[in-house]
Amino acid sequence: MGSRFESDELRARTDGLQRQVDGMLSTYEQQLRDIAAAKSTLATASSQGWSDDSLVRVTVNGAGIPVDVWVDAAALKRSTPERLAVSFLQAAQSAARSAKADIDTLLAPVREAAAEFGPPEQVYERLPFVGALDDILPPPPEPAAPAPQWQDPGPLDDEDEGPHWKGLGANHNGW
Repeated sequence: MGSRFESDELRARTDGLQRQVDGMLSTYEQQLRDIAAAKSTLATASSQGWSDDSLVRVTVNGAGIPVDVWVDAAALKRSTPERLAVSFLQAAQSAARSAKADIDTLLAPVREAAAEFGPPEQVYERLPFVGALDDILPPPPEPAAPAPQWQDPGPLDDEDEGPHWKGLGANHNGW
């Protein structure tokens, strides 16, 4: 009798473990489908960002890499090179933040599936899409201090007297 009771208990434990494994496998398979869908979407995704003055728009791909830049014609009339550079920086960073938000949205189902595993130890931390996902694409940096001001070097002199155009290597006698 003791043997039968132990056998039934072992069978119940085995069945319970099998259900857990089946559930984990199902979650893993769904996670793979979600990753494939996110990868497919990111391959064609784009995001846009505008400068605060609305003079510059930057379009980036799913990875946050600029693929298109638009500049308002008025920018050349009502802006300086320094301010226009800031506008480009603002638009590019805005677009990159938008792309990061899109990635986070696409990967939300993957994160939710990873949370279901919840191992007591952090053994999955180093595996992609199972542990921490925040380091896949770090957030773009906040704008830094403005770059040094551009200084006009003055008019260009057409009569450059440097040795590079006189051919000094071939003729040491000069002209």
